Amino acid sequence: MTGFFNAIQHPDQQDAPQCIDGDRQVTRKELCRDSALLAANLPSHRRIAVHCLSARLFTIALIAIWQRGSQIVLPATPKPAYLEDIKEQFDLFLDDAEIEKRLRENKPSNLDMDIEYPAAINCIAVFFTSGSTGTPKPIIKTLAQIEAEISVQDPLWSPRIPEGARIIGLVSHQHIYGLIFRVLWPVMSGRVFTADPAPFWEMMQGNLLAGDVLITSPAHLKNLHPGLIDVPQPSLIFSSGGPLDYDAAQATHQMLGTYPIEVYGSTETGGIAYRQQTSDQAVWIPLPCVETQLNDQGCLAVKAPHIAGVEWYQLEDRATIDQLTGQFRLLGRVDRIVKVEGKRVSLSSVERHLTASELVADAIVLIPNDDDHRLGAIVVLTQAGKEQHREIGAFRLGRLLRREIAKFEDDAALPQRWRFVDDIPTDSQGKRPLHLLSVLFAKKSTEPEVLETTKTDDHAQIRLKLNGDLIYFNGHFPGMPILPGVTQLHWAVSYAASVFGLPATTREITQLKFRKPIQPGNIITLDMRFDASGQRVKFQYSSDDEGNLSSGVLKYDGDAA
Repeated sequence: MTGFFNAIQHPDQQDAPQCIDGDRQVTRKELCRDSALLAANLPSHRRIAVHCLSARLFTIALIAIWQRGSQIVLPATPKPAYLEDIKEQFDLFLDDAEIEKRLRENKPSNLDMDIEYPAAINCIAVFFTSGSTGTPKPIIKTLAQIEAEISVQDPLWSPRIPEGARIIGLVSHQHIYGLIFRVLWPVMSGRVFTADPAPFWEMMQGNLLAGDVLITSPAHLKNLHPGLIDVPQPSLIFSSGGPLDYDAAQATHQMLGTYPIEVYGSTETGGIAYRQQTSDQAVWIPLPCVETQLNDQGCLAVKAPHIAGVEWYQLEDRATIDQLTGQFRLLGRVDRIVKVEGKRVSLSSVERHLTASELVADAIVLIPNDDDHRLGAIVVLTQAGKEQHREIGAFRLGRLLRREIAKFEDDAALPQRWRFVDDIPTDSQGKRPLHLLSVLFAKKSTEPEVLETTKTDDHAQIRLKLNGDLIYFNGHFPGMPILPGVTQLHWAVSYAASVFGLPATTREITQLKFRKPIQPGNIITLDMRFDASGQRVKFQYSSDDEGNLSSGVLKYDGDAA
């Protein structure tokens, strides 16, 4: 396997397709041309932050920045507050629109395509870990390190992928796992990758071909879309960002015909090990060239050529190791110790006792707020637990579970705040950062913020701001919140009743279409047109950036049609 730059500029492969952007196949030659075009419009030896939705534009920026001898900085999100937190880490910020603009401003005729690309050791990428505190921590990697990891992993997976299979990404390329599996590995192995973002199953399931490779997270695999039962089966499914529970692995196999390959590691270490949960006894298998050992506290340490800085990298995950094979099982983290009422409490220990109950399928324990040191528990119930919840209610169920924990833990370790959910919130990497979990304990609003209302006799427009604390985003979906369709219908009916004096219920809803997801922070317009003769209201949600988001027709009693 050749390196990234050798692959992308290989003279015999310039006309080979490298990515699919919409309905168009983009060749390696086009990517090289556009990266040179962008590089001509970028400063050299600077720190350039990039956040793109398009993997094509991202790849162009990646090549161009390294070509200019600059560092690429990869923010986890383009939200202004986050960028403000890391503003000391970069000199220039590029997103999809800015890259497109710079490409338009330059002239291809002025380009010198005889480009000398830099050595991989001189190409630097800066990632950010999410962390439990929410404070972004920069992690520096060289392309040489990343290529070394890819060269180790590729022989494990390539023999299992059919000729012509495409790499389909549901995760972002802004973190190490997504960058490797969605962009760098496809280029180095000569496989086509998809450019369009597809964070939800609904956005990509109609485009799957037999043998394609899916790059997912635990959040995706715990929320499989029912329609996936009818799609062509992929050859491989990858998942990373956190351990996948056994039931989700089995459900994935039943629906898509293959067990997910879970990749264990971190931004600091890269890939360490993998597993496929073909049984509930599956262990983690170290990647070739990765060595494992335990320290005096029983925590895992790893050693590998692609981990720079130390000979043995010490992790905070407790484990047991098979001394002959190096294979291991994870037992939870040791760094989740908090002080409650002056006593040290192991959150992992409390979670372990909680999940031992026949009523609990999954749980996480935390201190949700810095100014309130009561423990909170977020719990996913088993079927037996759901039946108890219906019978005795949330308060009494929480007291019941406290009594179970009290058999093992001091009073300080007994949660006082309980949230019973269908799924524990995760981010796009499948992790459970504090900022997502603590939202469940905050007061939720039930209505959008109305910014402006305009109305004539038969036409109304209501401009709405969807703040992140809206209760409707909770659990739909974990790590990838979108406004449920039923909520959009409810608002349309409610506002139609208020504005046009119509009944609070409809006889029928027709022509219903949900075109694009509506997410927290969006500002949207609800446009409603009342047809008095037909007793119907045509409604449409739209935004300035995305255009038509969803639409439908509300029909009331007395409809002439």
